[in-house]
Amino acid sequence: MDYSFDGTGGYRVPTGVVSLDVQLGGGVPPGTTILLLAEPGSSAEVFAQQFIYGGLKNHEDVYYFSAEHPIQEIVEDMKNFGWNIEKQIDEGKVDFIDAYTARVCNILPKNAACNLSAKDYLKLNTDTMNQLKAAATKERKGSYRGVVDSISYFLRSYELSSVIEAIEIISSIGKLTNAVQLVMMTDGMHDPIVENTLKGVCDGVIEFRMRERGSEIERSILIRKMRGMIPPDKTISYNITNKGIELETTTRVL
Repeated sequence: MDYSFDGTGGYRVPTGVVSLDVQLGGGVPPGTTILLLAEPGSSAEVFAQQFIYGGLKNHEDVYYFSAEHPIQEIVEDMKNFGWNIEKQIDEGKVDFIDAYTARVCNILPKNAACNLSAKDYLKLNTDTMNQLKAAATKERKGSYRGVVDSISYFLRSYELSSVIEAIEIISSIGKLTNAVQLVMMTDGMHDPIVENTLKGVCDGVIEFRMRERGSEIERSILIRKMRGMIPPDKTISYNITNKGIELETTTRVL
């Protein structure tokens, strides 16, 4: 893994979004678990995909736990930004954990369900929370990073105490292995007490925001907190380009 030196004696793991790494002094501290709190439509999923692609470029293995989207959809969406990871998948550098198929295939029409493999049928009796914990605690060789997409599904389906326990496991394993992990969450979907609880549990919190200004939509990032650093005191505007998320070089209060 390549680390950047932040000038204070600490090291940072690059996120894969160069302009964000500049704001973070080179990246985030090893072993950091980040809550990615995003408004619908803010394209936080692009950031998550850019994050795992950045890990592969940084010679890390990656895992992506998906309870919200089919795996093939994620792979195809990444190709739209030039992030073709099929070779890395074949090489075992990418570990996709498909919790989406397991939870929806029992409600699919018969003509769709009949195309599922025997392995997919076995997943019908797999508890998604156990899948998440197994993904977090799986022994991985070398440096790696991970994404949980998303914790909102678990908050809709499980008791808060169970979700907090899972995040604490993810965070603890990350600290032991120096893995940087993103836990995605939909902003505005949950009770403020729930949101604040998760903000408190995670090492870092990055919020993706949107608002309308006239006929335009403005998107911005707020780094609410990050372990080991003083976060910027301004929101940072960003654009979605054919290369992914790009932050504006000049920050401004929105």
